[in-house]
Amino acid sequence: MKTSIEKKFQKTYALIFSALFIFSCSKAISPTPLKNTGNTPAAPQRPGTPDLTHSEPTAPPEENETPSPETPTEQPTEATPEYPYPNFEGIEFRGEKNFASLINRFAQGQAIPTPWAGYWWPYTSNGIATATYSSGGSPAGKYDAARGGTTRAQAWEVTNHGSGLKDLQGWVGHCNGWTAAAALFPEPRTSAKVNGITFGSGDIKALLTEAAMEASIDFFGTRVEYGNDYGGPKYNDVAPGQYFMILTNFMGRLKQAVLVDRYTGEQVWNQPLAGYRFEYPKPADYLGAAPNAPGVYRILMTSTIWWMRDDVLADVLTPPFIFEDNEAVQSRTLKMELWLDGPVEFGSDGKVKSSGDVIVTRQGDYLVGGAWKMGDSYYADAWPDYMWVAYSVQKPTDYANPYVDIEWIKKHLLVPGGADDPSVRPAPVEPAPRPSPHPTTSPSTRPTTTPRPNPSSIPVPTPTVTPTVTPTATPTATPTVVPIPTPIPTPTSTTPPRPRPTARPGD
Repeated sequence: MKTSIEKKFQKTYALIFSALFIFSCSKAISPTPLKNTGNTPAAPQRPGTPDLTHSEPTAPPEENETPSPETPTEQPTEATPEYPYPNFEGIEFRGEKNFASLINRFAQGQAIPTPWAGYWWPYTSNGIATATYSSGGSPAGKYDAARGGTTRAQAWEVTNHGSGLKDLQGWVGHCNGWTAAAALFPEPRTSAKVNGITFGSGDIKALLTEAAMEASIDFFGTRVEYGNDYGGPKYNDVAPGQYFMILTNFMGRLKQAVLVDRYTGEQVWNQPLAGYRFEYPKPADYLGAAPNAPGVYRILMTSTIWWMRDDVLADVLTPPFIFEDNEAVQSRTLKMELWLDGPVEFGSDGKVKSSGDVIVTRQGDYLVGGAWKMGDSYYADAWPDYMWVAYSVQKPTDYANPYVDIEWIKKHLLVPGGADDPSVRPAPVEPAPRPSPHPTTSPSTRPTTTPRPNPSSIPVPTPTVTPTVTPTATPTATPTVVPIPTPIPTPTSTTPPRPRPTARPGD
């Protein structure tokens, strides 16, 4: 059951969280082939930072409105892509907080099932209205045909998630939808036929990605939005204490996928985590009481997180997760200092016998607790900017494609072999519109990881802390999802994704 705070924020998150996460999630890495397809995906790279303007909401079509064909214009349209709302604040964590209990039981954890690697469906290629990675039409076009032409998902996608949008930046895509879908649904690993239309695994992933663009979630942290946020409280959260408790409670305890913006700076790279591991602390890692913060006790910790990549072909099949980097998984090691409200005691066997609770407390508008120990300078690729947990797909408002119905997908595509929809007569698959040419506004070099000056060498604990009773509320369990049939690889495309645009430092 959700806590009162979670209930208070749920409706707000369902409506605006999707607009916060329209960013692509990429990696500046060398392309590597996926063994189960033999194809080599291009390495997407990060373009420039967003313009924090947004358009007025686009009203969804009236019920039973007759669809009409639409194609992108050669010039950018007056519509602009939705960009994030500023100053979005996360909620406080509620769950088990005792350090000794959590580190002894959940030093390592993973999501079950494992989120799947995927593709980010960039707007510059018309989102899921592109046929580049699908045979026989775009995922949206096939969907319209299988539904007898009663929907116009492809036309809507071109107009609202397409290359003709005014002032479109090259990084904009569906990474938030893919991240949520990969956490909420088992990977589609077989093709499905509905009303004579064949959907490959990549087509089904694309439709799940679009449907999950608006989701019910819990959100932790505050997004870095501008360069002047570096060095401030927005940059330093998610706080180490939040990071530790979210991973150990959600992923360690509940086996639930945790989702992150793994890019600490103002750009946003959403990725679903597959697993984490904390190195077990040694007595030498315990720093004792903070000299200038009564009631605060410090311990050094090191962890590794593994996330699923989004630079793979749409129809690839994700290999098993084994806490190692591979074609579908990347990792990062993070060092931190946790703050506790009581001392840590080690036994003769080196194990933590007892401890205080992890401290996360509010200072003004922000949550603090612990100190990141990633070196003497700030980096864009360091700790997560924010963390989130998805619970369910929400009915689309004005951001997700209103024609893509998750219930129809579950009933007709997420069943073995597919299931016909007898309520309609199949229609021909409309050709996928070609992306409109638009000016290249993306800078030409990858995001900077150049160190920025650190205003202080060693973070000093500042909260005034008194021991508190451990809350009893726990995170919400993973939603029930529709099972996927027995895996039978059926690749449908041999065209690798085109590389993402890159970014100029400081944009």
